Amino acid sequence: MYSNEHTLQDLLKKAYRRLDMDETVMEIDVKCAYVSVVGDLINRLTRSVRFADGTMTVSLASAALRQELWQRRESLAGRINDIVGKTVVKKIVFM
Repeated sequence: MYSNEHTLQDLLKKAYRRLDMDETVMEIDVKCAYVSVVGDLINRLTRSVRFADGTMTVSLASAALRQELWQRRESLAGRINDIVGKTVVKKIVFM
C-alpha cells in the first residue's frame, strides 16, 4: 500500500515557495514556533502575531502578560529562531 501523507501546512508552504512567497512561509514558521514556545495558555491570550522584516509583533489580551513576555523577549526570540532553524526574529514588539 502506497502512502503519501502531507499536512495541509506542508503543501501550502511548498506552493508559497513555488510562487516565490518565502516571506509568507517564514511568517507561518515563526507563528508556529511562537505557539510551541509559549504554550497553549499564553497562545489563548494572544490576539494576533505578525512577522515582517525581522520583527515579530504580538498583540496580547493582558497587560501583565505583556510585561512578563517583554522581559523575556530575547529568550523567546532565541527559542523561536532555534525552532525555525535560522535567525529570523531579530526583535519582538508586544502590544
